[in-house]
This record gives sequence, structure tokens and C-alpha cells, in this order.
Amino acid sequence: MVRLEPQTVDLDRWPALAEPPGAGGQVTAEIAQALRRSTRELGLRIDYPDSSAAGDYDAPVRVVLHEPELFWARLADAGVLGLGESFMAGEWTSPVLRDAVGVLAPWVAANADCAHPGERAYGRDGRPPAGGGRRRRDDHSVDLEDSVPGALTSLYTDETMSTSGAVFASGARTRARAADGTDVVHLDAPATPPRRNDLGDAQRRAVDTLLTLAGVGRGSRTVVVTPGWGELPMRAAERGAHVRAVTGSTERLSALGSRFAAAGLDEEIALSLGGPADVGGAADAVVAVDPASTAGARGLVSVLDLADRLLVDAGRLALATLVSPGRPAPALIELAAWASRYVSEAGPPVAWADLTDAVGRSERLTLRGRLESTSHHAETVRLWSETFANRGRDAAALGFDAVYRRLWAFQLASTEAGLRRGWTESVQLVVGADPSPADPGTSPTP
Repeated sequence: MVRLEPQTVDLDRWPALAEPPGAGGQVTAEIAQALRRSTRELGLRIDYPDSSAAGDYDAPVRVVLHEPELFWARLADAGVLGLGESFMAGEWTSPVLRDAVGVLAPWVAANADCAHPGERAYGRDGRPPAGGGRRRRDDHSVDLEDSVPGALTSLYTDETMSTSGAVFASGARTRARAADGTDVVHLDAPATPPRRNDLGDAQRRAVDTLLTLAGVGRGSRTVVVTPGWGELPMRAAERGAHVRAVTGSTERLSALGSRFAAAGLDEEIALSLGGPADVGGAADAVVAVDPASTAGARGLVSVLDLADRLLVDAGRLALATLVSPGRPAPALIELAAWASRYVSEAGPPVAWADLTDAVGRSERLTLRGRLESTSHHAETVRLWSETFANRGRDAAALGFDAVYRRLWAFQLASTEAGLRRGWTESVQLVVGADPSPADPGTSPTP
């Protein structure tokens, strides 16, 4: 028999985790029976508290149910959102959470008896409603940065505190030319699984790759609109660039100012509070990482607008982001509903076609190429999950209760599942600024 520790949830702090309606009803019984019948097809084993089980003993994915009736009821009531909340409440667990999410989320998203809040919010194509995403208070610019506290970020990342995909040393590069003429570089998976002490160098390599794509060098006027926790603008300054960094977070503003001063780079980096609409002047390069993390498509469009407005002729925008290779998978749409309640209002990742269409709407911007590093990003998130699991006591000491720790474990597992299952891809893309079209009302200079 599987022995399970009792779970407690502070409902004053987590009211959405109250016992769902319908536990023990006909619908929940049908969901339970349907998943039990699907275990072999899914490669899934389910262990119940009474020592019974469903599925093959050596199935590749194992789920342990703490509170089966509540688990089924949450699936009926809230679908994949309920799957995440059930994990937060401690009602189920898995030895390898990303694999469990990768199997369960698509099954729940396809089951007619389970609720589909993601589809209700974003539609079947995964497009958030117009105006979606979080706005700053002045309402003239979007907030591009995640709201994850720096204390939490430090618990799962490396010394760079970078929260995007790293690029590890191993892994061959292949180059191809897409049908639209853009160059595509694909990074093969690392030859051997990276270790946690590889992560810092790999993050610096990813930053350097992005800066190289942007053409950042000595004297480059460089605008960094998503500085993260400082690694990107610092690496740009170390190349001799004149860097302007803008953040919408007062917490980041203070932390970044201290970090730049400690590195002796506060004179080379002009740091200010604001968003893309607040940045003026000309730029040779614009660099952004994960601008869709809270604002979705609107965040990406705001960065493209900034690049269109600021880049000099032949200037470059380098952008790192997660995209959906096609229309977002149903599981991804439903996971976005869970994330919108607990992590970010961004919605599902933008489809690659929608991103290229947004670039194409500009008269000056042209997509030059992209670098694909999805497998490296997946390894990055795996290492984050391992690090976070090992620092549970530190997280508790900082005030992150058990529910929040499970919340963040589920977020990391969902991200990794998306990367490994092909729901999302990790790309760095370079966009060039062409000369502005001539004013039709004037004659060209001879």
C-alpha cells in the first residue's frame, strides 16, 4: 500500500482549493472509469490509496492518487485547471510530474465530461480576446515582465537568475533555408543530459547568442526592454555597447540598480522605470526576452512596434520567446487557464504564423532568421525543477507554503511537458530594419 502524508490547505489563503461540488456523482464516476480504461493506451499506471491500481505495473508514467473522489470532481468541475488545483491541494502526485502532466492534460482536454475553461476563455484556436494581457496603470503600454518574486526566482535558477532557455555546450547545429527565405538554425539536443552546475555557463551562452544575433558590439546603441534580473544588459555593456534598460517593476529597478553598481556597470547602463512606449531615441539594436510572459501577443506586438520606431536602417531586433508551432494544442490552451489564475494572464503561447504575420505588417521590419533550441530549453526547465525540489526548506523559510511550492512545481512541469511534447518551441529570432519607404509626396534626392 502506498503511504501518503496528510495534506492541509489554508482555505483563507487558497479559497479556490475548497472541496469541489459533485464528488461521488455520476459524472465523476464516468471520468474515473474512462481514465481507468485508457491507462494502457496512455502508458499510465494509477495507484489508489486502498492499494489497488489501474494500468500496467511497469507503465512509463505513474500517478498516485491521495484523494480520488476530489481528484475526479475537480476534473469534472474545472478540467485541466482542476488537475493543477488538485495537485496544489496535495490530492495526487507523480514521481515524474512533467510526464504525468504530458499524459493527463491532453486526455482531460479531450474528455467531454471534463470542463474546458481554456476553450471558453481563448476559443479553440487559443487566441486570447482583443485587449488581453496585463496593462500598466497608465494604460498606454503593456507590462512585459513576469511578476514572479526575485526570492522565488533565486530558488530554482542559477547565479545569473535568467528565466529563459539556456544553450548548453553539446548539441550539433544544422542550418537550413525556409520556404520564405529566412535562415533557420536548429540546435540538436545536448549529447548528454546537462547537470545543474552547467546551467550558469549555458545561460551566459544563450545571452551571448542573442546579443550576437542583434549585432551588439562596441559602441552599439542597445535597448533592452526585458532586462530580467540583469544578465542580458550586463553582457551587452561588457561588449562595449551603450545600453538602455527599461523595467516596469520597482522591485527589479532596485535589484538591477544594485547589481549593476556592484559589477561596476552602472555608468554603462542607463536604467529607467517604464515600458516600451516610454523609450525614445535611436537604436542600433533592440533585445527582448520573453516579452509575451504576461502580455501574450500584445507584448510581442509592443516590442515589434518599439523596434519599428527606434531602429536605424539596418538595425536589428533579437527576440527570444516560446511559440506554438501551429495552433496551440488543446492541452496548452487548458493549461493557460490554470496559469491565468495563478501565474500569468498571457494566455497560450502565440502561434508561429501569428508572430510572422505581426512582423510582416510592418513596412520596415523583415524576419531574417531564427534559431531553434527547444530541447535545450526543456533541459533548462528540468534542471530548474530539480533545483527547486532540492530547496524546499529554503522556500518554506522564505514564506512560500506547501501549496505555493506545489503550484510552482506544477508550473515548471507544465512548461517542460509542453517543450518535450511539441506543444511549444523555444526560438531566438532576428528581425532586420529596412530603410523607411520614401514619402510619396517628395521626389527622391538625385
